[in-house]
Amino acid sequence: MKLREIDLPSRVVVRPGIVSELDEYVGDLGFRNPIYIVDAFTKEHFLPEGADFFSVPEATTQYAEAAASAVDGHDVVVGLGGGKNIDVAKYVGWKRNIPVISVPTLPSHDGIASPMISLSDSGKPYSQYFRPPHFVLIDPDILVNAPDEFVRAGFGDVIGKYTSVYDWWLGHIDTGEYFGDYSAALARMTFRHVVRFRKAIARKTYEGINVLMEALVTNGIVMGIQHSSRPASGSEHLISHALDYLRGRKGMHGVQVGVGTIVAAYFQGRDWERVRKYLEDVGAPVTAEELGVPEDRMVKAVAIARTLRNRYTILHRLKVDEEIAKNALKATEVI
Repeated sequence: MKLREIDLPSRVVVRPGIVSELDEYVGDLGFRNPIYIVDAFTKEHFLPEGADFFSVPEATTQYAEAAASAVDGHDVVVGLGGGKNIDVAKYVGWKRNIPVISVPTLPSHDGIASPMISLSDSGKPYSQYFRPPHFVLIDPDILVNAPDEFVRAGFGDVIGKYTSVYDWWLGHIDTGEYFGDYSAALARMTFRHVVRFRKAIARKTYEGINVLMEALVTNGIVMGIQHSSRPASGSEHLISHALDYLRGRKGMHGVQVGVGTIVAAYFQGRDWERVRKYLEDVGAPVTAEELGVPEDRMVKAVAIARTLRNRYTILHRLKVDEEIAKNALKATEVI
């Protein structure tokens, strides 16, 4: 048996209003000189007055390295905002060996508490295991007021566990890859939980957003248990990464994952129509047109998805090419 440590956040705090008193709370944790990773929006709306910050327009290796060079003398790095800010903060914390605090202002991704970092390098996206944030601070007052599309993105990211866990099991069957039953069960549970509360999530009630955040944080913990994003990222995520690669920019990850889950479920011979209905129930995109992706580019993305990383999925078993991709996309009415 291979022994390993399980990397988890030491504290997850859910407190209404915590963002408005963020600098004070960071001080209460024992830190005296924080630096905040922000973007233009979070800098304007959520950054504590007078705080040191580094602004990142994109989650690229170049910006992450530049941020790491800016933390001299700081004793903690705070990722404040969406996925790119938190990912860069996690990279900086790892690179400079200082603690990381994750403060999501959008319920749009499962990187909030995870050890995984998703960056792009020369236009090609990649994910890598580093370590999770030391603290995760969640303000429900901020999250219930997030724009609808970010709530749909978070829902789509969790819906992706329907196919990602199956892909993981498929890797175990076809290649002998290790499959962790406990981690798989946790990931499946988050899928079932958000589906049950999907109407409350769509209405952005406190209960609905709390359920969605619990699911997103839980999936981050699952990745920490496995030291891998394997339980939470399968063929549906590869399709999203392929879309980013072909478009030359990062689209809204979770909504792309949601559409990718429809296609992946079809390839897996599972209930893709149910997945489509769940997404429709929260108002999430279910077609390439709704994603703003031309049909030919959607076909290409599905066809090349299996080439983007060394992770076995249903796309590899079926050796999906453009013809197979096009037939699946038409069958599921994604195009």
